[in-house]
Amino acid sequence: MRIASFLSIFPQWLILSLSLLGTQAFAQYVPGPDGVILLGIGTANRYLVAGGARFFIPPAQHSLFPGTLVALDQSTIDSYTQIPRDGTLFRQYGTSATYVMAGQMHWLIPSLEELDHWDDWKTIHVIPNSNWGDPIYFLNYSNTILVRERSTSQIYLWIAGAKFPLTDPADIAYYGGSTNVKTIPLGSMAGMTSEPWCGTVLRERSSTTAYALGYHMGDNPLIMRKAVTTAPAGGVVPDGVLSSYPPIPGVACIW
Repeated sequence: MRIASFLSIFPQWLILSLSLLGTQAFAQYVPGPDGVILLGIGTANRYLVAGGARFFIPPAQHSLFPGTLVALDQSTIDSYTQIPRDGTLFRQYGTSATYVMAGQMHWLIPSLEELDHWDDWKTIHVIPNSNWGDPIYFLNYSNTILVRERSTSQIYLWIAGAKFPLTDPADIAYYGGSTNVKTIPLGSMAGMTSEPWCGTVLRERSSTTAYALGYHMGDNPLIMRKAVTTAPAGGVVPDGVLSSYPPIPGVACIW
């Protein structure tokens, strides 16, 4: 693994992320039924449609997905989203881990008992083994989601892989209110921490100061730290959340 200075590579990372986010912002769902295979004219690329989104099928897996072929210009296919509709259930071919989409993020359904709740009257789409999660992760570096596990009352702010429990009604209102809360599988939050993905840029609600979150290469074990940055904040967290991260002039990420 290579450790690079986050602040030195941030412009390139930002350009890549914004290009992907921009694509998703204007992308549309596939205007056709799930289960069909989109075939790129002139490219021979194939994509499975599931939850209204396109999933690239690697050539070695073409025989595993023998659905009806629909030939389209590659540019038309590229205009379709890679983020399935909320409520879509799916798993990768040859695996048992099943996910549900909520708030444009995929959530693991952690047990067969919990799956019994989610798969009633719903199809579990089997998708190719490919980098299907990359567009979702890029989107969710800046996607702020209010979530609550099924049958519980605690509301969390979720951003970039981190969970922050909300108890102040003013905070809940700031992030869209209780009507904006997404229900996720029971047990989804158990393995999540309050540390966002390395490279995330955040600010607190009442502050204009943005911080890049990452690591110091001399730490063993690694400790998440924050560094003031002029880069725009990708998300906003409640006041006080960032106080637990030690400040440092610059942070690094493992790439």
